[in-house]
Amino acid sequence: MKTKLFKFLTLSLLMVFQWSFAQKSVSGTVSDDAGVPIPGATVLVVGTNTGVTTDFDGVYTIMASEGDVLSVSYVGYTAQNVTVGASATLNVTLTSDSELEEVVVTALGITREAKSLGYAQQTVTGDALTRTKERDFKTALAGKVAGVQVISGTSSTFESSAIRLRGEMDILYVVDGIKVSSTDINTDNIDNITVLKGAAATALYGSEAKSGVIIITSKKAKAGESYISVDHNTTISNISRLHPYQNEYGGGYSQAWDQFAFNAATDPASWAAFNGQYIPYYAADESWGPKLDGTLARHWDSWIPGHPEFGVTRPWSPNPNNVKNFFETGVANTTSLSFAKGGEDFSVRATARVSQATIPVPNASRDTYDVNINASLNATDKLTIYAALNARVMDTDNYVSSGYGSLSSNFSQWWQRQLDMDRLKNSYHYNGAFYTWNRKSARLHKPQYWDAPHYEQYQNTNKNKNSTYSGNFGLNYDIIEGLSANVEVKRRQYNRTNHGRTFVGVNTLQTQAGYSEGSYVTENNEVIAKLSYDKRVTDDFDVSAILGYGAGQNKTISTSASTSGGLAIPDFYTVANSKDKPNYGSSKYNNSRISAYGLLSLGWNSMIYIDGSYRLDWGSTAAADNNRIETYGLSGSFLFHTLADQDWLSFGKVRVNYAEAPIFPGTYATSPTYGSSTAYGSLAALNVPNTLANPNLTGGMRTELEYGVEMKFMKNRLGLDLTYFDREDSNLPVSITAAGGTGYTGLSVNSKITSTAGVEAMISGTPVLTDDLRWDVSFNFGRFKKTVDFIYEGIERNILDSWLSWSSMDLQEIVGEEWGILYGRKRMKDDAGNWVLYNSGNHRYTNNTILGNIMPDFTGGITSTLVYKNWDFAVGIDFQEGGLYHSVTDMFSMAAGLHEYTAGLNDKGNPKRDAVSAGGGIHQVGVLLDGTPHDLYRAPDSWAWGNWTRDDLWLVDASFVKLRQVRIGYTFDNDQLNDTPFDAINVALIGTNLAILSEMTDWGDYRGKRTPGLDPSEMGSNWSGSYYASEGGQLPSARTFGLNVSFKF
Repeated sequence: MKTKLFKFLTLSLLMVFQWSFAQKSVSGTVSDDAGVPIPGATVLVVGTNTGVTTDFDGVYTIMASEGDVLSVSYVGYTAQNVTVGASATLNVTLTSDSELEEVVVTALGITREAKSLGYAQQTVTGDALTRTKERDFKTALAGKVAGVQVISGTSSTFESSAIRLRGEMDILYVVDGIKVSSTDINTDNIDNITVLKGAAATALYGSEAKSGVIIITSKKAKAGESYISVDHNTTISNISRLHPYQNEYGGGYSQAWDQFAFNAATDPASWAAFNGQYIPYYAADESWGPKLDGTLARHWDSWIPGHPEFGVTRPWSPNPNNVKNFFETGVANTTSLSFAKGGEDFSVRATARVSQATIPVPNASRDTYDVNINASLNATDKLTIYAALNARVMDTDNYVSSGYGSLSSNFSQWWQRQLDMDRLKNSYHYNGAFYTWNRKSARLHKPQYWDAPHYEQYQNTNKNKNSTYSGNFGLNYDIIEGLSANVEVKRRQYNRTNHGRTFVGVNTLQTQAGYSEGSYVTENNEVIAKLSYDKRVTDDFDVSAILGYGAGQNKTISTSASTSGGLAIPDFYTVANSKDKPNYGSSKYNNSRISAYGLLSLGWNSMIYIDGSYRLDWGSTAAADNNRIETYGLSGSFLFHTLADQDWLSFGKVRVNYAEAPIFPGTYATSPTYGSSTAYGSLAALNVPNTLANPNLTGGMRTELEYGVEMKFMKNRLGLDLTYFDREDSNLPVSITAAGGTGYTGLSVNSKITSTAGVEAMISGTPVLTDDLRWDVSFNFGRFKKTVDFIYEGIERNILDSWLSWSSMDLQEIVGEEWGILYGRKRMKDDAGNWVLYNSGNHRYTNNTILGNIMPDFTGGITSTLVYKNWDFAVGIDFQEGGLYHSVTDMFSMAAGLHEYTAGLNDKGNPKRDAVSAGGGIHQVGVLLDGTPHDLYRAPDSWAWGNWTRDDLWLVDASFVKLRQVRIGYTFDNDQLNDTPFDAINVALIGTNLAILSEMTDWGDYRGKRTPGLDPSEMGSNWSGSYYASEGGQLPSARTFGLNVSFKF
């Protein structure tokens, strides 16, 4: 037995030895039909798992034997099979596929030839999204897709961005067929993104996709691939823009100095030496105080007992960088490790990513952990099994957001310009007590309005933990040629917990400590089954069809609890330590849906394509006897270049589509629900709804018609894609006033109608293409207008958001007007264009006036990628024209004397803050109500406070052109890596959020030139709800630079 085993092992070793010598190293260059090398082409030994990709120069090296067949392929080119001969050099020429046989992922994960689609879609590669390593993939998408408006979160925080697609925000996000939240996505794992824009493109998803779908396809191992890759980047971010502050006057309400008056009856005897010293008005949170001229005065920290500065006077001098000095350098380190291996009958890829980031705001950090695994196996010739698992865990310490009452509300709205930030940081907590610049007086340490800024960040802390788990498991079975069956189950679960404390210490503003916590859990479960048929019936006619079934269920539960009356045991932060009965609340939402759908696609002679889709949904949120909706879409395309036979025209297509998408009502919108609150003693507390439930309520109906044309010229060197769409939303729910006798304030009915029309354009090309140099550039543009056509009989306007009702301003939709009207107080002008003033000089105003619109006139972007030999240089620019937002920061920074406009020189050349009688003041020219000319100068504080609720004063044009991304990279070629274990190395310098290249720099009235401070592209704080119509206190934006290194072996 041992002898037989020895013979077998010897024979096996000889065979392997012989085979290894039979193999040889085969090298060559893969080029296009113009002789230009093709980097990234795949070279695979047919029948094996051996494969490589070409380097920047199109060069490959692979181990193969004589007689082996190499399959060489690249997107946009016809694949070639070549046989290895005696030569060790084998060059391959790929021919450009003039028919553009590229494929894209469409609704429900269906893969289609791009040329056959009769609706607008746009694909962005994962490489284009990750060039500069943004944390939020939505920000990375800015300027890359026509019709997409990205509203960025504040870049110095962890705020996420938002997306409007053709003006709508209820977009569906899908990763490998799994419906997810936009915050679930690991950008390093994206292979490509397809944006489906119109109702016809998304009809197979039903009403939840009526406003568009962003489909993310994850990276997967290709046949013949086997690699491990490591990608690491380190970035630093610093504050790049500050509000335009004045630096001439310090804290206070008056320029006159107060003097300390010693009181022998109450003050320590040693304080007698302080008598007569200058003291500012510490309790003021404004900067209308004394001129910052170096006068010796007692600053806030000179009253801290035992402090080295106690009793010391210091110069009353400006601190131009005091706000900037609060912020630190944010540092982020992100490392991804990926493994991939693919063969003819299997594929597996796994990615793990760890990101640890701090932001410029002190004591704020986030750790993010991602795991993404996908695999497929051809279990038999007919059966394929596939599965995916995605996990993300995100821990955030001290989430920081913008808005009124935030840090920025402090710095840019209620602040003193002489304050030294380093002194605040070092002295706010001294000898166990807390101190602030905004103390009540020299003798009283308690704050008047504000604790010290570092106190807020280091004492009133919060912690958030989010975890998301999603995955799928599916089977594909080829029944007969052209007919296959698919069954798939999917699940997503999201968990969020949050904790926050209100700290109380000696001399703090708050006198009652508190603690709050909450949780939020949502589950989405789905199962689908479908039959797919794809057959070329004749040489000229092909047909594909899908019949499918789906069932889904969504569950959400949230809880919140907080202490009441303070903490029974000091500094023990738990709800159970509540002094009084804790506050508690919870909510539950459940809904389910069953669907059946079909798709039929017909193609003739690779020239004419017609698609039709139809879907039935039964939803639990609608009335039980009327819970079915029908969604359908029709589209057609005609490839006219097949008839033109012109060398200059590589591709030409016209397309048209139409769709109708009914909408389900919201969860519990058709039945009464009762809220619960903290019990009163032993009695439960329930809340009766104010709006009467309408059991017949629906979500409305969307119809959309779309036309488009796509053309490619000069062997695909230049491309053009134009789209026009016309959409109507009818029978939308709207709340109307109910009769008082009903006991309700309102009733929801179906009546509202809006219409939207727009155009989108995409131009892409390769202006330069040589052996060493390639320049790709693209430009996109989108414009639309959404109009309110009807609300309800007798109702001409509807309030969307009343977040600024204290200023008599809100956001409305008004019949006959563009959607998203800012409505409030407007300064009056007479027929000649003169300002109409009161005797005081304050502007007269009209209430309930249309001030403008929040929606942009158009958006777009420019993307440029230049590759020279081993170097690559990429630039991303996005822009927006038009749209207004209301700036609370501008309003209050003026009122508080912080804004640069409130200081400086007037048109006489005199300081504005000098007495009007001495030539100071802001010049106002206008007329009185009776037409009498009125020409006067006003003290800046009187002007600011007298006009602070004239809403049109504080509206800002949101137009901008932004340099969003820059990358400079270098890829090592094969010769440089011969003696290393690496197959590829790339090193790149990256930068994001680099500069606003153009924006509004004029107030548009007598205020003249305006120094920008707020970033008009960063309205994503959501302070004014989901409409992004106002900023309540935007934190400064940050610029990021970094180094990215990637290895592959």
